[in-house]
Amino acid sequence: MITKYDVFLKENKFSIYVCPTTHIDLHMHNYLELGYVIKGEAIHSCGSQSMQIKSGDYFVIDYNCQHSYVAKTEEFEIINCIFLPELIDPVLTHCRSFLEVISNYQIRFNRELFIENPSIKIYKDEDGRIKTLLTSLLGEFTACAPGYMQIIRSMVIELLILTMRKIRIDPNRAVRDSFSDRVLMYIHSNYMNAITLGDVAKNLNYSPAHLSMKFKKEFGINFSKFLQKTRIEQSMRLLAHTNKAIDEIAAEVGYRDIKTFYTLFKSFSNFTPAKFRKNHSQHSKSPELQ
Repeated sequence: MITKYDVFLKENKFSIYVCPTTHIDLHMHNYLELGYVIKGEAIHSCGSQSMQIKSGDYFVIDYNCQHSYVAKTEEFEIINCIFLPELIDPVLTHCRSFLEVISNYQIRFNRELFIENPSIKIYKDEDGRIKTLLTSLLGEFTACAPGYMQIIRSMVIELLILTMRKIRIDPNRAVRDSFSDRVLMYIHSNYMNAITLGDVAKNLNYSPAHLSMKFKKEFGINFSKFLQKTRIEQSMRLLAHTNKAIDEIAAEVGYRDIKTFYTLFKSFSNFTPAKFRKNHSQHSKSPELQ
């Protein structure tokens, strides 16, 4: 059943509040949540794990992860910071994974390098920086001053980056071949042009056949599909953050045939470009309404 809160969150993409409680039953939700303990202690059950949490600890709850609290002290209080992935980037509209969020170009952490799963870990706020950020987020969300959602978005990105710095990295994988980085750099610098797999192969000194095999293994899809995905993602950002005409955006990301662009956009996002812009445009909204 869709609640009023679900509707509010879908429209605003963000919420934050202080929650005093002693017990919360096992549940899961259709959004990402960061919980920060500001008072007391509790047992936090997440999936198959149960962990003690206390003041200064915080954690991330992923989509479809069941969790609950049982307080161990008379007073137990947490800050719940809740957001939808598209707060970070409109491309993440259909994202249902915290790992995908932190891999986004706005945050840029390679999830394959992590030794630990970041969404089942208890983090320590040793220097109080996370609490300060959350307090500022509470203030911005309460005041609703002009431009507050832009500030909230930037602070949530900072919050996630600071958190990912606390995750242990596998040093052996961190020094692996830079194939992925080089391929991504070339594609993101040239996606608007009529590039081919042969162009990438020549630039990276690979044979086209070897590059094709390596590319599919690394990214899970072939070069053509990845190029389409990159172009459509870039068009989504332009639709959300500029008032450029749709045919202008199509040409800017590499599609001269507007019908091809519409077909690919709809298959990738389940929306027409106009509908996507209506749902996600930041450019057309006045600061007071954002």
